[in-house]
Amino acid sequence: MSVRHLAKFLVWTGILPLMAAPEPRPYTVENYDVSIHPDLVKQRLDGEVSIRFHSRVDAPISALELDAGSLAITSVAEGQTRQYYERKGSTLVVVLTNPLRPDEHRTLTVRYQAGASPGLKFFNDQAYGVVTSDWMPSSGRPGERATLHLEIHAPQNAKVAASGHLVDTRASEGQAITEWQLDSATAPAGFGFVLGAFSEGTSEAEGVKLRALGASSEIFEPTIAAIKYFAQQTGKPYPDERYTQVFVHGDAVRAMAGGLSILPESNGKGSGKDADSLWYLASELAQQWYGIRIGLKDWRDVWLSEGLSAFLADEFVGQRLGMAAFDKQIAHSRETYNQLRAQDKDRPLSYADWTTREDAGGEIPLHKGVWFLYLLHDLVGDSGFWTGLKFYTNAEWGQAAASEDLQNAFRTVGGPGRAISKKRPKTPKGAIPERPETAVDKLFDTWVYGVLPK
Repeated sequence: MSVRHLAKFLVWTGILPLMAAPEPRPYTVENYDVSIHPDLVKQRLDGEVSIRFHSRVDAPISALELDAGSLAITSVAEGQTRQYYERKGSTLVVVLTNPLRPDEHRTLTVRYQAGASPGLKFFNDQAYGVVTSDWMPSSGRPGERATLHLEIHAPQNAKVAASGHLVDTRASEGQAITEWQLDSATAPAGFGFVLGAFSEGTSEAEGVKLRALGASSEIFEPTIAAIKYFAQQTGKPYPDERYTQVFVHGDAVRAMAGGLSILPESNGKGSGKDADSLWYLASELAQQWYGIRIGLKDWRDVWLSEGLSAFLADEFVGQRLGMAAFDKQIAHSRETYNQLRAQDKDRPLSYADWTTREDAGGEIPLHKGVWFLYLLHDLVGDSGFWTGLKFYTNAEWGQAAASEDLQNAFRTVGGPGRAISKKRPKTPKGAIPERPETAVDKLFDTWVYGVLPK
């Protein structure tokens, strides 16, 4: 019995406490209509969001939970009726005056203020939001998907970028107001924005309109090359009509929905010529495939975004700069992972204790993920690896995925083995005869669901 299956068995029998991520909320959000007023001088953001939602259960719902970070909530209303609310840590609990019935679609409007935080950065000439709950209330659990309309009030000469497509620009009272629309339902964790004093360049290739803020036009050549490479290796073209890279103050590195990547300005200076800046450029781009277009069912599987994107970036660095550069990238991930093991920080790649995006980040999903994918590539061969990745990408495109989905895809190139059910746990041994485990199954059991022995 694998480590993962043993843990499940102990949970069912009550020997271990349940540590899995929270269950889906009993409602789902359809759309966020947001208006924000960032103030660079006061380092504060004033916002208002109208949240359209409906029930996903048969019973009436009397309260809603929203992820709200450290936001200061000013009011919550449904139409003209104020709603009672309270804070529980980073969660905003709204008590509905009229419970939500199963057949209803309703809208709440929340007014709030936000200050500087890990996910909302202010500088004298820039501001950007990369953790959604730090700049707007939302329901950000994995598997949630919603559309977005975002109105941003910025200084008149500021350049602005955000998740979605720019649909309107106008001036009002000395400010530039831009409106952004994201029509493809996307995980709210991917919503983001940037504004500030940036240089700007544009280009177009492969049917994609490219925009770079805070970097020279030299950034477009490696970006175009990466778009072509990822489309070839994954079997899917870049999943949007536009792609914007913004190089900001600070150390932000985050791929956002709607074709937006936020990177440190130091990477813009490299223009994608050295290995480090090329890797950052490519890894954030790759998350438009793995993380944005293919989302996550659960934060426990954040490695499917972080690890896959990093490994693809490693491959791209090798393709551009030679195998020695690829080997160096892989060696860095292997060494980092081995250091974590030595510090007793090893965890399964699919890890139930990770219940938030922030918990799930860090070095294990990335570096252990890269080393696992390198071993998987070695196991199934070059042709088998890219065939398996294409199977996975095609099957999960536009959906939320889990580790079992990647395992099932690679089983098709790694030989016959047991089928992994998406709906129920594996049948205990001895109950029903099983097909034998393949080498792919064993590799997943050891690295994805378990940890290496000391």
